[in-house]
Amino acid sequence: MTHGTHSRRLPLIAVGVAVLLWSTSFGISSEVLETASPGVLSVGRFVIGLAVLVPIAVRRPGFARTVRRPRTMLLGLLGVALYYSLTNIGLEFSTAGTIALTNAALPALTAVLGLLILRERLAVRTVVGLVLATVGVAIVAGSGLSLDVGVLLSLIGLASYALYTVLLRKELVTAPLRRPGSEQTATTDVDPLVLATATAVWGTAIMLPWLVLEAATGSASLPADAAGWGGLAFLGIVITAPTIVLFNYGAERLPAAITGILTAAIPALGYLFALLLGEPFDPVTALGGAVALVGVVIASASTPAIDSSPPGSALPPAEDDSA
Repeated sequence: MTHGTHSRRLPLIAVGVAVLLWSTSFGISSEVLETASPGVLSVGRFVIGLAVLVPIAVRRPGFARTVRRPRTMLLGLLGVALYYSLTNIGLEFSTAGTIALTNAALPALTAVLGLLILRERLAVRTVVGLVLATVGVAIVAGSGLSLDVGVLLSLIGLASYALYTVLLRKELVTAPLRRPGSEQTATTDVDPLVLATATAVWGTAIMLPWLVLEAATGSASLPADAAGWGGLAFLGIVITAPTIVLFNYGAERLPAAITGILTAAIPALGYLFALLLGEPFDPVTALGGAVALVGVVIASASTPAIDSSPPGSALPPAEDDSA
């Protein structure tokens, strides 16, 4: 495998690993919510994740500059505060398996927004994979997904996350950065960990008033046992911190449709983990999950038609420091 091919595979691998970790979060979050409140879970997992990420990110170039950017605040609102808050509240009204299956909408939402906002043209292989993934998740959804409050909240959160995924790439695609008076494209040495951490900082800050409101109304509750605290720590350290870094790295470099296709694995894998935690097996749901995974494989088996972008290429140029 050539170096160019290898570099183009890395974003696929990063998003794939992020999706695998992401899929485990529904069941674990549901277990933590047995005793903890949604605000405590949402803010707590990111506070723990940031305890891991911030000490690393502050040592890298561009962290303070990235935190100050309005774009970073918007990404934190869409990809952290809205998505995770609405998903965790949804888990209060629905089962982990149901919320995992609701993620069936994410690939199509991401592909459509990529087409409308980024004007991305879809390759034949991508279209075939998207169709298969959509058919698979439609089978999954039709096998027992009910339109309740939890599902509605989850769908709103998914729309927010699809927009977040597209905006991660928008600036890179539509606004190549060049220094004034220079022919050289303005890039920095800042890696994706900086953008992911800065985004999580803003997302956590935006969720803090929700936690304060829970505390003021007496609805806030901490995990009641070691299993709950262990689940919260696992969500923060093993799932949240790696997932946001890996997903940001891949989503910034891949066409939005490809990233969306990869997320089609979430319903199937999330449902599988829900089964392992005791939810009853449904053969129709299993069939739909298998079809969705075939679509993921078809869409991602070939090398993307774009080169991977350098780390930090969607971050501001150095002159933004003075601003």
